[in-house]
Amino acid sequence: MRKLNVFNFITLNGYFEGPKHDISWHRHGSEENKYSDDSLQADGILLFGRKTYEMMYSFWPTPMAAEMYPETAKGMNKSEKIVFSNSLKKAEWNNTKVIGGNIVEEMRRLKKTKGKDMAILGSGSIVSLFAEAGLIDTYQIMIDPVAIGKGTPIFKGIQHKLDLKLTDTRTFKSGVVLLCYEPI
Repeated sequence: MRKLNVFNFITLNGYFEGPKHDISWHRHGSEENKYSDDSLQADGILLFGRKTYEMMYSFWPTPMAAEMYPETAKGMNKSEKIVFSNSLKKAEWNNTKVIGGNIVEEMRRLKKTKGKDMAILGSGSIVSLFAEAGLIDTYQIMIDPVAIGKGTPIFKGIQHKLDLKLTDTRTFKSGVVLLCYEPI
């Protein structure tokens, strides 16, 4: 059975994005880049909602991404990707499949099959939906030492209490703290 992981970064006040999907507040230094590169080496399947997919696709396949973050760009571009969307019919980014319809049932089905583990990057609505359905096995949350005035909370819309246990921590020189959790 496959595992489903969440990797997200948030502000101290719990937002994973600011107004208009702004993530410019995120501190991603060389240590965080190496952590991302190492995570991409695990060769899992990357999962996105449509908005996050469009943001990622607008950057990672570009020459600028290859110049700024060569290893991360290479990993992002070669990785198998799934975008969950009922409005997007075709994905232009290589190695990307679009899944629509009842995505909770699709994820339940995918988790029961043999194959690579999966990681949701960003994609707050997908995180909330799958958390509510009890489908997420681990949460890796990078907390940036910044608070912003407005934004979208990481678990926006969940209706039930989500009990988690801390399994690991890591502090980066930038002040970013990684907290790893599993559901209780």
